[in-house]
Amino acid sequence: MDAQPAREQRSLFGEILDWMLAPLLLLWPMSVALTWLVAQSIASRPFDRDLAEMARTVARQVVVVPGSVEKPSAVRLRLPEVATEVLRADDADKVYFQLLGARGEFIAGDRALPVPEETPLAPQQLKYRDDEVHADAVRVAYLWLPPTGVPGESPPLVQVAETLDKRARLATEIIKGVIVPQFVVLPLAVLLVWFALARGIKPLNELQQRIRQRESHDLSPLAERDVPEEVAPLVGAINDLLGRLDQSMSAQKHFLADAAHQLKTPLAGLRMQAELAQREIDAGQQDPKALKQSLQYIAHSSERAAHMVNQLLAMARAEAKTLARPPEAVDLAAVARETVRDFVPKAMDKRIDLGYEGPEDAQALQGTLLASRCWCAS
Repeated sequence: MDAQPAREQRSLFGEILDWMLAPLLLLWPMSVALTWLVAQSIASRPFDRDLAEMARTVARQVVVVPGSVEKPSAVRLRLPEVATEVLRADDADKVYFQLLGARGEFIAGDRALPVPEETPLAPQQLKYRDDEVHADAVRVAYLWLPPTGVPGESPPLVQVAETLDKRARLATEIIKGVIVPQFVVLPLAVLLVWFALARGIKPLNELQQRIRQRESHDLSPLAERDVPEEVAPLVGAINDLLGRLDQSMSAQKHFLADAAHQLKTPLAGLRMQAELAQREIDAGQQDPKALKQSLQYIAHSSERAAHMVNQLLAMARAEAKTLARPPEAVDLAAVARETVRDFVPKAMDKRIDLGYEGPEDAQALQGTLLASRCWCAS
């Protein structure tokens, strides 16, 4: 099975900075686009009002003479040539106007101005549309005059259009007034976000320094009052870990002290059995049975010492959680017999009568101890 590749370590500062700046940098172009649309709408309003006023002015100069079925209605424009020149006078844009009769015939103005596609609306209702004249984009204001009442005739149409140069210039000025300050505000916002993040993560760096400056044996809890509220659960978890490590180390120290104490017993018995065997050899006693018994005691003590050493090695390799072992049953009779056997040579050397008289199994010994406690209590 292939080992999974190690995940790249991530920076909390960089990730928060990305999540804060990335939306800002993505929303800024959208803000520019929306500002452009709003600026064009704002720039169009005053020019649309002027265009509508020109269309209504032209409409007031239209004279309609109703006709009949045999004779079409007559439509004419009472607009002097001077007024037409004034209407078209504009330094930035081109202005067009058009008047169509009751049967759609051209009456006055510019023939190139397109006719609206929709059906005639209510009389005197002004409408706007975007169109093209000679490949130039124009804004058109148009309205239908009251119908003539003759069957087969439609209301006369008045249209006034102008190009979009003034509108584009005004929209550009609005965009400049809104966007240019953003080029100054955006870098300042980035710097403020950077400064705020650095200031917000500063307590984490201070906590890191406090932990690094601690001695290896210092397992006292960290102060939770000196850290932000969001980091307090982390500090609490670290304090809980430190508490468990303190308990584990205390248990290890206790186990080592107890093991060292227990290791003295088989070593002392081993030394006494060796001295006793040497003393018997020096005294000229060549009893094979006594020498064999001493060697058996030496082998037994060595076995107990080796068992203790193996336990110490296993404890050193084990994790802290393995120290909490469940209770195990102990053969008290065997422990009592082994203890007496270890101290018999020393007792014989001091001419002390030492022996074991009791049950051979653990249950019987526990019963004897319980009976003796009851007897003593009575």
